[in-house]
Amino acid sequence: MRTHLLFTSVVVFLVSLIACQVATVTPSPTQEPTAPFPPRPTFTPPAPQDPDTTPAQPPPIAGRSTFLPLIHNNQKPSPTPPLLPPQETANAPTQEESPRLVLRDDLPPLSLPEWPRPANDNGRCMHFLRNQYFTEEDLDRNLARLQQLGAKWTLVVYADENILKMAAPKFAAAGIVPVWRKMLRPYERYFGWQRDINIVTSFGLPPYFQLYNEPSLPAEWEGERAPQEEDQQKFLDGLMQATQDVYNAGGLVGWQFVSQEWLTAALDELERRGGERVLARFFFIPHPYGLNHPPEYTEDVNGVLGFLVFARLFQERYGFVPPMIAGEGGWKINNDADARFPKIDDTLHRDYHVELFLWFRDGRLSNGDPLPDYLFAFCPWLIADKMDDNAWWDSFAGDRLMTIEAVSNLPPFVRRFSWDQ
Repeated sequence: MRTHLLFTSVVVFLVSLIACQVATVTPSPTQEPTAPFPPRPTFTPPAPQDPDTTPAQPPPIAGRSTFLPLIHNNQKPSPTPPLLPPQETANAPTQEESPRLVLRDDLPPLSLPEWPRPANDNGRCMHFLRNQYFTEEDLDRNLARLQQLGAKWTLVVYADENILKMAAPKFAAAGIVPVWRKMLRPYERYFGWQRDINIVTSFGLPPYFQLYNEPSLPAEWEGERAPQEEDQQKFLDGLMQATQDVYNAGGLVGWQFVSQEWLTAALDELERRGGERVLARFFFIPHPYGLNHPPEYTEDVNGVLGFLVFARLFQERYGFVPPMIAGEGGWKINNDADARFPKIDDTLHRDYHVELFLWFRDGRLSNGDPLPDYLFAFCPWLIADKMDDNAWWDSFAGDRLMTIEAVSNLPPFVRRFSWDQ
C-alpha cells in the first residue's frame, strides 16, 4: 500500500511539472511579446487630398479640349511612334529578372502634331527658379519676367502639391506651359505622381513631367560622390516606378540625361521590363550648354546643338526622335572653357541667346540645318537667383540687362512646323 501511494505521488508530481513547463513556453493569445519586432519598412502612397482635383480616371490627351490655352494641329500628322514589341533577350547576359511594368492599354500614341503646346507658340522658354519652395511673391515677380521675355514655356522645379496648387493656375492664366520637375535625388522614390498630375490638369495645363535630373553627375548624389554600379541600378529601379506611375496617371513622361551611356542603360531597362509602350507618350529633356562655343558649334556635345547627339541615339535605336524640350542650357556669363573661343561677355551672351531664340522664327538652326519639328522649346538657365552669377535677374553679379532688353524687344512670331507649310 505504501509503495502504491509513493508511486501515485511520483506520477502526480511529474504531471504537474510537465504542465508548468508547457505553461511557461506557450503564451496566451492576448499575451504581448517580450521584445517587439522592428517595424516592417512599408510605404503607403498618399491618397489624393482634394476631390475637386482628383477625377476617378485621368482625362486622355486625345482631343485635349481641357488644356487651355493651347494649340493642337492635327492636319498632316507626322508618323506616329510605333508601339514597339519587346526586344529579344535570349542572348542577354544572365541576370535577375526585373519586374515588368504594368501599363494602361487605353492611351493612344501621340504623333508630334498631337502633342499639346501653348497658344502662339514661339519655342521660347526659361528655366524658372532653383528654389523648389518659392513663394507667391517669387512666382508673381518672375512670371511677369517670363511674360516680358515673351516666353511661352518654362521649366519649374517644385517641392510639393502646395506649390503646384499655387503656381499652376497662374501659369495657365498667363498662357505659359510648364514642364514640372519634382525635386528628387536619383536615390529617392516618390509616390504622389497621380495627385500632382490631377492638380496640373485640373487647371487646364498639359501634364509634362520630368522624372529626375542629371543622375550620372556626382552633384546629384549624397556626399557628391561619383555613382557606382549599384547606385545606377537603384536609380533605374526608381525611374521605372516613376515612369509607370506617371504614364498610368495620364501624364507625359519626360526623362533627363546628360550621359548617353546612362540614357542607353535606362532604355535597355525599359525594354527589359516590357515598357516600350511608354515611348509613344514620352519626351526627352536635354541640357545643351554652350560653354563659350558659338551657336553653330557641333564638334561634340558641348554646344547648344548638343541635343542633336541624343536625337541621333533615338533615331538609330527606334527610327524616330521623341519631342525634346531643352530644360537647361545656353551660355553662362564669363565662361572661357575653350581657349580657342572668346570668353562669354555681355555682348556675346546677348547675341548668342537672340540667335538661339530666332531658330524658332526662321526655322533654321545655327549650323544651317532645318529646325527639327521634335525640338519644342529651349529653356536657358536661369531666370533669377541671388547666388548664381548666371541668372538673368537678381544675381550678385548683376542683371543681364543687354540680353533681357534684346530678347524682350524681339517682335512677336508664331513658330511654324513642317505640317504647317
